[in-house]
This record gives sequence, C-alpha cells and structure tokens, in this order.
Amino acid sequence: MWKIIFYPIAFIWAIAMLIRRRYYNAGRRQKAPIITISVGNLCMGGSGKTPHIIYLYRLLEKYVNMATLSRGYGRKTKGCKIAQHSDTVSQIGDEPMIFLKNLPKATVAVAKNRLKAIKQIIDLQSDMDVVLLDDAYQYLKLKPGLSILLTDYYHSYHKDFVFPVGHLREPRVAAKDADIIIVTKSPKVLLPMDREYIMQKIKPLPHQKVYFSYISFCNLCPLTTLAENICVETLSSVVAVAGIANPYPFVTHIKNNYSEVQTCLYADHHIFQISNVKRWRFLLERSLSKNKAIIVTEKDAMRLLEPDIVHFIEDLPIFYLPIEIKFHQSDEELFNNQILNYVADHYRTDNTNS
Repeated sequence: MWKIIFYPIAFIWAIAMLIRRRYYNAGRRQKAPIITISVGNLCMGGSGKTPHIIYLYRLLEKYVNMATLSRGYGRKTKGCKIAQHSDTVSQIGDEPMIFLKNLPKATVAVAKNRLKAIKQIIDLQSDMDVVLLDDAYQYLKLKPGLSILLTDYYHSYHKDFVFPVGHLREPRVAAKDADIIIVTKSPKVLLPMDREYIMQKIKPLPHQKVYFSYISFCNLCPLTTLAENICVETLSSVVAVAGIANPYPFVTHIKNNYSEVQTCLYADHHIFQISNVKRWRFLLERSLSKNKAIIVTEKDAMRLLEPDIVHFIEDLPIFYLPIEIKFHQSDEELFNNQILNYVADHYRTDNTNS
C-alpha cells in the first residue's frame, strides 16, 4: 500500500526514460567501427549478464578476436582501462574481474564512455573483431550490431514496474529495441505450458527471437588455503554468503545440498567489512558439525580477494560456487547458430568494405 506514494515519481521517471530512448533512436545513436554484441536488461541487476557474456565469448573465441567492455561498477579508477591480471576489484570492478579470471585470453576493458573505449581497444589491437558489451542496454549513444535483452524467469519485466515502484530502469516498451530476448534462470525442467505462458506475456515482435536459459552450478572451488584441505563431499553445515542482486538460485541450491544452512545476504556489489567476516566466523563456530565451511558466490569471491580484506579470511574455510548457463531443448543450437551466423555475415561485410 505504501508504494502508492511513489507512483507519481515512477510515472515521471518512466516518461523521462521513454523520451530519452526515443530521442536517441531518432538517428542519434552511433555505430561502432567493429562488430558489437550488447547484453543487458531492463531491471536493476540480477538477470545473469556475466555468465551470458562468458558463454558468448567461449562460443566465438575459436573464430574471432574479442574484447569484453563493461562500465566497471564500483571501481575507483577513471576513464578507459584495459584490465591486467594484477588488477583488483577496486581498479576494474567485480564483474570484469570474473571475465579476467575465466577468459584469460580476452581483452577486458572498463569505461563509462563505451564509444571512446571501443576506439581505444581497436587502436591497441588492430585485429580486434568483436566487442561484447556488458550491461549496455541503457547506453543509448551506441547502437550495437546485435542487442540481447535478458529477463529473469521469476521476475520478468512484463510483470514489473519502473523504479521506485518496481525494479525497472525504464518502461517495458523499451524491450522492443532488442533483437534477442533470453529468459534466464528458468527451471531446469521447463514445461511447454510454462514456456508458452512466458511467451504470451512477453509478446515478442516478429523480428525478436526468444530463448530460455538456466543456471548450472559447477563444483565448489577453494578460495582460501584452509579450504584446499577440506573434502567438499563431507560438508554438512554451510554458511551461505551472497552480495548479489538476486541470490535466490544460489541460496536454493545450497539449501538443497546441505543439511544445515545459515545465510548472510547483502546488497549487490557489497563491499565486505571486517564486521561481516566476524559474523561469518560466529555462525560457523556455533555450528556443532565438524564438517563445515563458508560458501560465497564467484562474484563475491572477487571482492573478498581485495588486499584490505583478504588477510582477515585466510584462517576460514571459504569456497566459492561458480556457475555457467545452459539453454533448454533446441534453444542452444538455435541461439548458437544465430550468433555465429550474425558474426560471420558481418565479419565478411566488414572485410569487404575494408
């Protein structure tokens, strides 16, 4: 009921965002001199952009030279920065750190001005073929070659509202600018009737292709030295720590696999403090189980490796849980072919024009 007072603000915000998008769509968006694929969303985080960028990179890496380009949320550096393996989260942001760790051959860049950054990437590496744009759906100065919009299966934009009433950055109508819509975090077993229900609600335009993906959890990886000496198969008691936008798949997976689970949830991009570590230590020590550990998300693990906090976790058994995305049924082949064909067609066009 209290949300009623925010409806006027949400209405004004929605109108402003609608005008902004229409302004840029009226011939004011620039195209990059290179193949660009944008991955973004309408909601305020939590749709799975990072693992989808990694999926795209691994799909294309055998054929073209690629870079990932993010804004680098929360970093303390300015301008365009090409990430180095010695960089920290404070220098490039937590999501680019995941790219750097999982894609060792990729050029990972962060910049607020994406157009300027793309030119710098090309100047640095003249044989660059493709730039994967992370969280660029609202960066309207640039018109990407291919625009992929992500929406959470359980929190789809079709039933959400503009901030501050809901979690949308801009009105639902903005979805019409996407070439591909991926419904993420869907159930591993997706019934045809559930798929059809989502399709009816999304109502894709004739040119839009819709695919369904789901999260596949990988094996636990030790974050601390102490964790390296623990057999993960024996774990029974877990402190689950998550500082991400939508932690429910992570928490659900943990609760389904361990008999005793205590949770510590924080806001997205949370900067961990010593007081947080003390809380985890307390929860871990109060468990009567001998086989216990702390499990964090991979994104949180990047922030825990920061120099000002890493020393306080060395004596704790901490693991992180990597994830990857997979597509349902025939979606994988169809999606892969659409991406590969798009890049192949435009790569040949670019070569011909040059």
